[in-house]
Amino acid sequence: MIPFLILATVLVAGALLLVVPPMIGAGGRAREDAKRQRQAETVLVVLREQLGELDAERAAGNIGEAEYQRSREELELRALEEGRAAEGGADLRPARKWAFALIAAVPVAAAAVYLMLGEPRGLDPVAVAKEESHQITPEQMTMLVAQLAERLERQPEDVQGWLMLGRSFSMMKDFEGAAATWRKIGPKVPDDADVLADWADLLAVAAGRSFDGDPERMVQRALEIDPNHVKALALAGTAAFHRADYAGASAYWERILAKLSPDEPAYQGILGSINEARAKGGMTLLDAPQAAAGAGAGADAGGSVAPSALTVSGTVSISPQLAAQAGPDDAVFVFARPAQGGIPLAALRLRAGDLPATFSFANAERMSQGPLPAQISVGARLSKQGNATPQAGDLEGPPITAAPDQSSVEIVIDRVRN
Repeated sequence: MIPFLILATVLVAGALLLVVPPMIGAGGRAREDAKRQRQAETVLVVLREQLGELDAERAAGNIGEAEYQRSREELELRALEEGRAAEGGADLRPARKWAFALIAAVPVAAAAVYLMLGEPRGLDPVAVAKEESHQITPEQMTMLVAQLAERLERQPEDVQGWLMLGRSFSMMKDFEGAAATWRKIGPKVPDDADVLADWADLLAVAAGRSFDGDPERMVQRALEIDPNHVKALALAGTAAFHRADYAGASAYWERILAKLSPDEPAYQGILGSINEARAKGGMTLLDAPQAAAGAGAGADAGGSVAPSALTVSGTVSISPQLAAQAGPDDAVFVFARPAQGGIPLAALRLRAGDLPATFSFANAERMSQGPLPAQISVGARLSKQGNATPQAGDLEGPPITAAPDQSSVEIVIDRVRN
């Protein structure tokens, strides 16, 4: 008991030494507020740099999407807390009477509290560790977001605050809350393409992926500010696609594609979306760039030159196990595409009732121009709905790698597409 009392006395005395001198006159409110503001700004700068590094790591493919989202959420939560700390601040003006009152009251209060609530088992390090562990609860997150929204109502020109508010609502999946906040303070949003694009996306989700009204106006305003803003172009294309303006959707997305290198991961996905819009709009599909192999275009690793004409031919059949699932009028598509992937070079359409059948691409119309690769992939798919786009339930065969002028290629449709 005596060692505990000695320790408690030392701790109380130390606490008073930390608190009383500033109250007597060792500091002032302005100086402390300025110090707190500088600390918060320093932390926010560091967090912004960490966010940039995190984006660079994801772009380089060094971290996965799940890890990126988790790390970004942690950084944004920390930034919310720092922003709140920068705004707050206690009155630190000299208060000598309160200082002397504390000198008398703190030891008495500490003894009284211990007598009422003291429990030796509270010194258990495991229990202390659990008690002191810091985690942001959903309630705390909601409170922080509400405080940020209130601050933006007073300081609507804070671009970073708007971005943080939008991303916080998105992270919380609180789209109704986002829409309600927008109705309250949205007219004060600054003219910034990033802010407008992020909030247009958020409000479109809240409206069931509808861009009618504010979302589309915000996207167009973002493009007026920055005609090459990638997210605004993507959203504008999506809005056009939803209203069946396939030419407009393709045009917006093509502007994004022009900014990308063919070896970037997003290139093929955007190209696929463009060609989906073009197919629905009855337009010619865009050609995927042919990858040069070896020393020059049209040469394989061994130096052989690809033929100038696509004349690959062979037979296509269906396995006995799947024959019963094929109707006589079901469409069978035979396609040839570059071995490394991309849109087809050409495609043929046959009837399932004619299988087994021979095929030849000698007179087939090319879907993409340019030099032929040294190796192509030839495959076949039976579509129950007659669609050229693959769908679950279609019957297909594994693609065969062949030369563009190879003959006697045998394709067997022997599996169901998942």
